[in-house]
Amino acid sequence: MEERQGHGATGAGRELRAWLLGRSPGLGAHVLAARLPGGTAWRARGVPMWKRSDVERLTGLTRHMIQDLCNPNTSGDGLGFWEPSISKPGYSRFDEGDLLAFYLVRQLMKAGFTLKEIESAVFDLMEDDDSFERALRRKATVLHRRRAELDSKLSALEYLEVAATAATDDRLYAVMEVALTQSAERAVRAATAAVRAAEAAEADEGSVRRGMCELVAAVLSVLRGEGAPVEVGGRGIAPLVAGWARAVADLLADDAAPATAGAQRLIREMAHAVAGEGASAGGRAGSVRDALATEGAGSVHDALAREGAGNACDTLASECTGSARDALASECAGNACDALAVRALAAFLNESENGVPVELVFGAGSFAFLAQAAVARVNDMDMQLR
Repeated sequence: MEERQGHGATGAGRELRAWLLGRSPGLGAHVLAARLPGGTAWRARGVPMWKRSDVERLTGLTRHMIQDLCNPNTSGDGLGFWEPSISKPGYSRFDEGDLLAFYLVRQLMKAGFTLKEIESAVFDLMEDDDSFERALRRKATVLHRRRAELDSKLSALEYLEVAATAATDDRLYAVMEVALTQSAERAVRAATAAVRAAEAAEADEGSVRRGMCELVAAVLSVLRGEGAPVEVGGRGIAPLVAGWARAVADLLADDAAPATAGAQRLIREMAHAVAGEGASAGGRAGSVRDALATEGAGSVHDALAREGAGNACDTLASECTGSARDALASECAGNACDALAVRALAAFLNESENGVPVELVFGAGSFAFLAQAAVARVNDMDMQLR
């Protein structure tokens, strides 16, 4: 089709009628007879015609849909897509070609096309290239996006149902608990997907997940006004929350930027608490420095000065005893766990729906500040990995 004309019987409607006639030779005589001057020849010649109510019954389209499609007043409510075989003020009749056209409209609508999209879809269908296939793919993309939105809404309904079983006074916090817990789970998954394979192997995803759940529990404890917050994972996060809130308040009062040393120190501390002691089987050993101090750090120090960082790694492997190597492994795993926790915190703080509980616990302006600080920390880690 060389050029797409305008709306109505001068556009897709007229071309579709011609297209249908060309592909339905058995209907041609009837359709042409119905188009004789005056629009009444069909009665004398016995041409089958249908009323609008018949079209409704045969296609499933409503009266208003048919009216809008046939209304030539495109400046108002009309779409000007189709002109019935007989169209007079207050009177219309539809022939076989009309039925086929409205049948096609109904099938397109079942596939998600709106009335306003029908004309474009019909033009695409009549093209000899892949226009119609591309139109279908575009519509599929839109529908998949809507389905994802519906799935999200159904999920939200499910946790609202959970809240319905809670005590009346606690229902708001029951809703918040499920929402925050789901957000924490999404954050851990996003963090795990973002880290490199080597980091993921060293990090303890389960430990970070437990830490994030404990952070959620600590936030809820503050909001519920509970005197003694419940420790979910034994990390001692709840007692730290008040200190973190004071630190945020101090940083904001000093107009500190999220990337400053103080803000980054706070994020590292929060991530370390979330990572907990699950980074290694035996808990986190103090530090590599402590291990080396007890296992012959002198010779390693000499090797560093003498050989440079490259051979120092070999020297570490040969000169550290078993327990020192264990401490090194523990520290590396701990660092990976902390890094995963930082990414999980950044993902958690990136979800705007978490803003209210975080802001109410950590103070005004805290949500954006902590979110930006966590992102800055993630960016810094990524820079170090390059």
